[in-house]
Amino acid sequence: MKLLLPNKFRIYGWIILLFGIVLGVIRFYFGIKLELLNIKVFAVYSKYFETNYFKVIENHVSEELTALLILVGLFFISFTKEKTENDFITALRYKSLILTFYINTVLVILSFLFVFGFGFINILVINVFSPFIIYVTLFKYFLYNAPKTENTMTDALKT
Repeated sequence: MKLLLPNKFRIYGWIILLFGIVLGVIRFYFGIKLELLNIKVFAVYSKYFETNYFKVIENHVSEELTALLILVGLFFISFTKEKTENDFITALRYKSLILTFYINTVLVILSFLFVFGFGFINILVINVFSPFIIYVTLFKYFLYNAPKTENTMTDALKT
């Protein structure tokens, strides 16, 4: 598939994801705001004590940097070619992607029904990353359990 990144991006994805997780743990678990991440940024829209449009503001970017690193890392991991990319792998990708949308939609519906207040905002933030996590998990599961020969490809895709 021509839309996939080269295989070497997977290792970069894991490294970037690891940095994002470490930064997230430092910021959210330990509550530490690293001073070097308190910088001036251009904001299209910002609302803290006052509302700003198209202004340069001072902001601590640890939350944004954490999300960006995790998202880019998961993207690289999700959309890099396997060492041997063929029609069977493409079919497994397709199957994983469709199931990811089913599972993620059910999780979002359950969130609408049973999670309220600020907890729901957290669910929305998690939902930015959950499709990638679900997709990678399903794809690797299907790949691991796939028959080792292409002769049984059609049987594997029927399940």
